[in-house]
Amino acid sequence: MTRMRKKVPPSTLDELRRDLGRLKLHAMLEALDEALDEAQTLQQGYATFLAALVKKQLIAVTEAASERRRRQAHFPSTRTFDTFNWKFQPGLNIQLVKDLQSLDFIRQGRPVLLFGKPGTGKSHISLSYGHLAVLAGYTVRFFDTAKLLEMLYATLADSSTDRLVARLARLDLLIIDDLRDVPPKAEYASLMYDLVNARYGKKATIVSSNITVKKWGKALGNPTLTGSLVDRLMDRAHVINIKRGKSYRTHGPEAPPEHEHPSGLTPDGSEEE
Repeated sequence: MTRMRKKVPPSTLDELRRDLGRLKLHAMLEALDEALDEAQTLQQGYATFLAALVKKQLIAVTEAASERRRRQAHFPSTRTFDTFNWKFQPGLNIQLVKDLQSLDFIRQGRPVLLFGKPGTGKSHISLSYGHLAVLAGYTVRFFDTAKLLEMLYATLADSSTDRLVARLARLDLLIIDDLRDVPPKAEYASLMYDLVNARYGKKATIVSSNITVKKWGKALGNPTLTGSLVDRLMDRAHVINIKRGKSYRTHGPEAPPEHEHPSGLTPDGSEEE
């Protein structure tokens, strides 16, 4: 194998630096001097030297793309499974949650539905899947349900609903967090149905909710149309139901001592009825 025994002439090196800059291969440019010194010291072959330099550029491009996808996802915070407390919720189907980390549900365009009372870790799980998806190269967008409904409703004013739905339909993973009781508008169910239907069978959607499916119709303002929406979301869905879940906010390791809890608070963190 031909090895690098001679130093590169200064004029050639200057030209190489200029060309790398013009091509915007900044990682290769930054690593060039160190790579040349290492090649001389280790008597590397030309192919080995070039491969190492290209690898630096590839890593930089990959990391930049991942960071760009992360920003575009609009995650409200950074959550990963590395920081998830697997022992806190005895009612959690841990095996299913871990199986879904393969992200096969994204490749298959299948929904994931998470149910549980407030504070039981639904958003943490959703965000963790979103984080994994971004690292794997998928396009992701996170929405709080109320804000998503407001955004969709606002498009009715300028007839841009179809454009927004089409844009959201192209995402590899759409996370709709915290579907709950909100002041409904008559159009909410129709708008949400259009979005879910546009993604149906093609793209993955994660929906988390602290109310049962039976109450979605009231929350969205149209029980009949919501039934059709639920029918599409339930088709081939993975369901994670955190039954009898405790709230991290009121009973987690950073929660105030139990004797400081307000009266009328149940062990799961909800108020007594």
